[in-house]
Amino acid sequence: MFANVDGPSFIFWPVGCGDSTTIVISKDEVLQIDLNDCALADGDDNERVPVVDELVAKLPTRDGKPYLSCFALTHPDEDHCRGFEDILKRVTIGELWHTPRIFREYHNDLCDDAIAFRKEAARRAKAAIKAQGDPGPGDRVRVFGYDDLLEEDNYRGFPREFLTTPGQAVTWLDGVEAKTRFRAFIHAPFKDDLAGDRNETSLAMQVLIGTSDLSMAGLFFGDLAYPTLRRIFDETKAHENLADLSWNVLLAPHHCSRKVMYDGDEDLKQDILDDLKARQHKGAYIVSSSTAIPGKNSSGDNPPHAKAKNRYLEIIAFADNFLCTGEYSTAKAMRPIIFTVTAQGIELIGKDYTLSKEAREDLAKAVAAARGTSAPPAGKVGFGAR
Repeated sequence: MFANVDGPSFIFWPVGCGDSTTIVISKDEVLQIDLNDCALADGDDNERVPVVDELVAKLPTRDGKPYLSCFALTHPDEDHCRGFEDILKRVTIGELWHTPRIFREYHNDLCDDAIAFRKEAARRAKAAIKAQGDPGPGDRVRVFGYDDLLEEDNYRGFPREFLTTPGQAVTWLDGVEAKTRFRAFIHAPFKDDLAGDRNETSLAMQVLIGTSDLSMAGLFFGDLAYPTLRRIFDETKAHENLADLSWNVLLAPHHCSRKVMYDGDEDLKQDILDDLKARQHKGAYIVSSSTAIPGKNSSGDNPPHAKAKNRYLEIIAFADNFLCTGEYSTAKAMRPIIFTVTAQGIELIGKDYTLSKEAREDLAKAVAAARGTSAPPAGKVGFGAR
């Protein structure tokens, strides 16, 4: 089992404004959604955890090496894939999940880690085409798109069983049927979004973990804004699948962006808030994967947005059930937000989370480097660098 948890869990890492979510399904199965292994460290108020180091130290092992069942990339922005090249070197990744957009970007529009992901995804696609079926752990890839994708050069001959159309559920994980403990219902991207704004092509899904007797549902919408979220709810209602939008935990899209429920700064879209409120389970939580949320914003500010937080507080049952990774974790107590399925129900755990030795050592290096300069380092400083 992933260290520091004892049961199926959602782990939201404090990584600034970016997404890094680890989903523990069983003692041998772990899914990572996005990665932002940033290295901002100023010594006194750095609350960010070096995620790659933590994964290397706490993942289950296979053949003596840390093993991650699956890495899912919602979209190739840097704050969703930073550190991928590093984790690829240090961890065996059984399966990759991605949307086709990763292959439709120009090289000069992708960061180095996105390029590394694209290269690895292409390698795996070739392995699947060559195998005409399952190429095995370390070579598996699942693509989320539409049938005409298989007519493109990069996917010609790609096995149909590894192409998932939005509107379908995935219960296979790294070559194993896991429907008794895992289900991912894919909501987006829509076919006509594939050439649109990169944020609007985000892989969006409901992930269900646990057992038939007690499960936990999380909504993961990447960086989607109101128009696509509205369409997701409309499509799901039309197909009478509203259970696929229920949630115990909602990861606030785009790091608590007001674009989820505002058109511009003032035009509130109350309908999406009403729909989200209606689908929450009793005692549900909302998580903002972001820096600390300010009391107010100026026009044009990047997320997190105070207006979005205020709207979320209006739909959540308890104010304490809105959590921000950059506020929950502090320099004195660096920790992720962890929700675990227990015999008593869904619990928030991990207040006394212990960083791995590797993470502590790399944090010390980063702090030392920061103190030797006039400003915090913006690049990679020790966090998993080898």
